Amino acid sequence: MNRRSLLHLAAGASGLSAISAGAQDAVPASFRFLFATDIHVQPERGATEGFTQCVAKMNAVAAAAETKADFLITGGDLIMDALEVGMDRALLEWSLFDEAMMGLEIPAYHTVGNHDIVGWSSKAVVKPGEQDYGKKLFSDRYGEGRTYRSFDHGGWHFILLDSISQNPQTLDYEGRIDDDQLAWLQADLEKTGKETPVVLVSHIPFFSVWHQVIKGPTFALDAKALVANVFEFRKLLETHNVKLVLSGHGHVLEKIEIGRIRYIQGGAVSGMWWKGPVYGNPEGFGVVECRADGEFTYDYESFDWKVRA
Repeated sequence: MNRRSLLHLAAGASGLSAISAGAQDAVPASFRFLFATDIHVQPERGATEGFTQCVAKMNAVAAAAETKADFLITGGDLIMDALEVGMDRALLEWSLFDEAMMGLEIPAYHTVGNHDIVGWSSKAVVKPGEQDYGKKLFSDRYGEGRTYRSFDHGGWHFILLDSISQNPQTLDYEGRIDDDQLAWLQADLEKTGKETPVVLVSHIPFFSVWHQVIKGPTFALDAKALVANVFEFRKLLETHNVKLVLSGHGHVLEKIEIGRIRYIQGGAVSGMWWKGPVYGNPEGFGVVECRADGEFTYDYESFDWKVRA
């Protein structure tokens, strides 16, 4: 196994340590990281080739002197779907994702999305009680048995949340941060303190107006669209130095600023599930620059994907 492969295994498995050993001792003036969400790897529609092309573009951006990036955070929905398929199909998609990721030349930290969870659907093929039902595959591969975690880098604190809960009646997924995770989040923020700038990542957005833009201002969202209990912990975020909340799920590029916090839904690597742009949003990923003064910038990079038949 080469050095790059070992780097990916170490970073992708835990996500708990700072990337450079000296990050706590010498805070850089600024650093960049990449944010890629809703990748939806599958064997159809050239999706694996598309993601491989995206990885090549991310490597180029990360290596360029003017945009050098230290790591990648993914925003969930890494594979096309594990909700309503059998295990053979789910494992195939994960193998395609892992193979493409081996070409990435920077460490990666992964966030769980609804499509990464096995069987949380009323139409599920894999049923409760079966070996890999639920979040086990994701947590074993990328979280050492967990689906949420945090790490520090360059004077900033990063929190990767698991925003996927399950409706006990329908067995479908819904957007919610569960009570155990909220207790962990509060403790993690208290340990971090109120001065350190914080980036939160959640697959399902906390806020969005996109549905109202395209369907009308009174359109009502269901429990799958947003994190339903954000009102219960919004004030916790506001009492700390949370600067940015990154999300995916809607496949659009959307920026909302509420108070001191900016909420950015980061488009989609897959666009409209590898069928083209979503309302003019091309396939792409984000480039975030974090500065020592606690401010940041966000830019979106396309990788010029051509739709396959």
